[in-house]
Amino acid sequence: MINKTHEAVMVEEVLTYLVIDKNGIYIDCTFGAGGHSQEILKELQDEGRLIGIDRDVNVRDKVPLNLKSDKRFSLISDRFSNLKDHVKKDSIDGILVDLGISSTQLDDSERGFSFQSKGPLDMRMDQSTGISAEQWINTASKKEIEDVFWILGEERASRRVAKIICERRIKQPITSTQELTEIVLSCIPRRGKKHPATNIFRAIRMQVNEEIKELYSVLEVASFLLRDGGRLAIISFHSIEDRVVKRFIQGKDRISSSVNFKTVGGKHLKPSKEEIKENPRSRSAILRVAEKVA
Repeated sequence: MINKTHEAVMVEEVLTYLVIDKNGIYIDCTFGAGGHSQEILKELQDEGRLIGIDRDVNVRDKVPLNLKSDKRFSLISDRFSNLKDHVKKDSIDGILVDLGISSTQLDDSERGFSFQSKGPLDMRMDQSTGISAEQWINTASKKEIEDVFWILGEERASRRVAKIICERRIKQPITSTQELTEIVLSCIPRRGKKHPATNIFRAIRMQVNEEIKELYSVLEVASFLLRDGGRLAIISFHSIEDRVVKRFIQGKDRISSSVNFKTVGGKHLKPSKEEIKENPRSRSAILRVAEKVA
């Protein structure tokens, strides 16, 4: 069964616009708790195939039993930007990328993604490589911290928070989510339902995991892996990611790809009111679907 702490976002819309050949080959680039993958497999017939990929090696130990026993499914532990190392060019019918962090990761205090629980400042999707949030926050220059908070976090108080962080870490390293949250709260007053630390934590997570770089890379890779007529579905959760996806579909900001796409299902899709009510974490989701054209 699907982990009840995680609800896949916009499942009906993904199935409607992504699964165009029930005997085709599909990739779920952000496997997570397997929510989307399980629903996609239900749509596929015997000759269909689904490949899941996730950079979090812990995911492999939590794959639902029905997926483990399904011969149509396979899981790759890697960054989705490395898909070209695992899949042949022009062979895929549909690729899904859900850019939201899995609730199973967010709710695990030991991973350090959430300001709502005390834990170590880690935030790495793959804890076996790269620098942790603790290492970054204690070694990055004040200017770099300001820029990350301003650009990735879209945080107006970026300079103020960066200043306090740099003053505090001189006395002793900042090592926990609780310490960082307290610093943010000392700089940004509470207003409305949104927690003041939301933007800061998101920015650090994106920086540590190189999420924008990964997004650019997977869009490029997807354009080569998809067959003509194959579809690309991207679920993003804030304006920076959505802007990258939108411009890529329009043929802008490409690295090397010159593949053409046409938009499917309108400019973009949003969760229904019913879904937002049942799963508040879906409220900021934006789904864009594009079809590769010859």
